[in-house]
Amino acid sequence: MSSRITVPAHRRFLASPLFFLMALFLSASPVLVAAAQNQEPRFNDEFEAGKKAALQNDNVEAARRFTRANELRQNKCSDCLVWLARIAMVDGKFDDALNFADQALAVAANGPQRCNADLYRGVILGRQGNLAQSETAFKAAASLDPQCTECRFNLGFVLLKESKDAEGVAVLKTVAPQFAGTPRGRELQRFIADPSRIRKNYAPEFSAKLSTGEEVNLDTLKGKVVLLDFWGVWCSFCRVSLPSLKELAAKIDPARVAIISIDEYDPQPQWEQFTQANGMNWGQVYDRDRALHNAFRVDGFPRYYILSKDGIILEEFKGWNQNGETTISDAIARALQH
Repeated sequence: MSSRITVPAHRRFLASPLFFLMALFLSASPVLVAAAQNQEPRFNDEFEAGKKAALQNDNVEAARRFTRANELRQNKCSDCLVWLARIAMVDGKFDDALNFADQALAVAANGPQRCNADLYRGVILGRQGNLAQSETAFKAAASLDPQCTECRFNLGFVLLKESKDAEGVAVLKTVAPQFAGTPRGRELQRFIADPSRIRKNYAPEFSAKLSTGEEVNLDTLKGKVVLLDFWGVWCSFCRVSLPSLKELAAKIDPARVAIISIDEYDPQPQWEQFTQANGMNWGQVYDRDRALHNAFRVDGFPRYYILSKDGIILEEFKGWNQNGETTISDAIARALQH
């Protein structure tokens, strides 16, 4: 959880420019042209099905569809390969992700595609801890598309991670106005004011509304140790952990410790019914647009984060075991002494 590099939730993938398509068709035989035209509807179907599956978090189906779409483009579909890189990265397969991103860059047909490939190369390299190459990739992406906010946003953070504070702050200031009034904007201002924060594993800036209507963010939680619990009704281990979590919630001092459970992937009516029926009377958040899920890069459930009184991520726990309550209680006790 130490990396602060972010991945855009969705970037528009631009088609090859008309002149490139015309040049390709003019150099091809009539038979190849007809074959390509016949395959185009199939390609579009596979590509769109891949996007739909990816947005539904069905990574296996998404990868299958994008692989097929890439094959229909003679393994030269840069956009398909970027999607495959994204899927592999979400699955934690960073070497595979980098390989796909490298392939995407190699077959990119235009500036926007090269920019997109370099952007994801930068993200993946950053996740691998290769900050120098990550910086190079983000700079390449930003030079290809000066309007790419994500490119400069990520570049600024990598520069700060490398302790290149003056350069990083200068880059972040160029994108700060575009995020004014948002959680990301507040995060930017914190790092501009104190670049060393990025090297201290602070929690990502977030803003969420509790089921009671109360707004929570790092500022409202400051001064308290925080347990963030990412869960879902659909998650059997989350349901198993519930009795222990209820016991823990009953024991803590709410003036010193805050527990916030964040529901993922459930229909809102089901979440509301379940939390009420099971007496989950601590902080409850319905992560409608998965903003918190994405900010904390949650890749499994249940997932727990212990935040210090200043918002630093002190510990992270994946899954649940029979000693889960004791493990988390001990972590909270350590955080109170931090």
